[in-house]
Amino acid sequence: MFKGHGGHIKHNTGCRNNGILDFSASINPLGYPENVRKALCKNFDDILHYPDIDCTGLRKYIGQKVGHSEAEIIVGNGSTELFYLIPRALKPTKGIIFQPTFSEFAEALKCSHAEILNNALKEEEDFYFTYRKDHFDDKKVEMVFLCNPNNPTGQLVEKTIIVSMVKHHPDITFVVDEAFIDFVDEPEKYSVINETGTMRNLIVVRSLTKFYGFPGLRIGYLAAHADLIIKMMEYKEPWSVNALAQCAAMTALEDSEFISMSREFMFKERFYLFNELSGIQGLSPYKPTANYIFVRINTHDMLSPVLRERLLEHGIAIRDCSNFIGLNDNYFRIAVRTRDENVRLISTLKTLLTQQSFRPTKTH
Repeated sequence: MFKGHGGHIKHNTGCRNNGILDFSASINPLGYPENVRKALCKNFDDILHYPDIDCTGLRKYIGQKVGHSEAEIIVGNGSTELFYLIPRALKPTKGIIFQPTFSEFAEALKCSHAEILNNALKEEEDFYFTYRKDHFDDKKVEMVFLCNPNNPTGQLVEKTIIVSMVKHHPDITFVVDEAFIDFVDEPEKYSVINETGTMRNLIVVRSLTKFYGFPGLRIGYLAAHADLIIKMMEYKEPWSVNALAQCAAMTALEDSEFISMSREFMFKERFYLFNELSGIQGLSPYKPTANYIFVRINTHDMLSPVLRERLLEHGIAIRDCSNFIGLNDNYFRIAVRTRDENVRLISTLKTLLTQQSFRPTKTH
């Protein structure tokens, strides 16, 4: 069932992306490292055998990269598998989600029969997260999901704020989604992955497919205190991560040249795209922090679903954000892509915005 995520063009059209330039999925526009392709070809015959059942080798390597032991790491079939695993294993009765944000947090809690409290991030505060004790006090909350940087708004929460929040509420498990943290400038100011080894109520989840450009392989990991890992591993399906995905992850994490190149490219290109979008009358982009830009529409003559359809007619896909809780049809999100692709998007937006009306035609 289609849940409204970006990057769904291939499955909707039936063949590849049907020539559509996809700005709806926030994936590294440089693609995957060449070393990954070589490693997969070299190790292709690994599919003749069962993969490492618990990703022991990869867990150990990831642990070394982020300053943890393998006993503090779980690898999953994409970060989404891990979001579902967490409430299934820890069994919260009630969880808080700060909306708008990634929809799978709510789905994961719902599948574990937990009550969901949606706390709205305020439009007048540019959707920034502000920690207040009354978010949690006297509500019998046992789990909180927080996306950092947030998807789709891109807003960041500093590490000091998250650490303070986790310390003040030791009976609540905080799940922090850092799927896009590798794209962030000065990630050490925001990431709390180093704190998971000592804070028993903190879990950090990361994706390996967005930054390294192979979402079709599905792989991600979480870091948490060893006591939490033991509880979650009791509910973790065996063999959920195939041999090629494990190989790709190990190879990508070792590729320091690709990491540096991707970060340098992204800092430069998102600055360019943000400035160009800022110059288009009727649009107000939010300052980007990762590899996507959240945009508000300021004119009454345009709706985000209609803009999406008009852009598709020109061979371009964007992420209409009207189905996010807490947003309406004045918002959309675009991924940062290569310069030529970004120029094409800007040119098409300018052309469309000169047309009189973006409201659907009423029929009688």
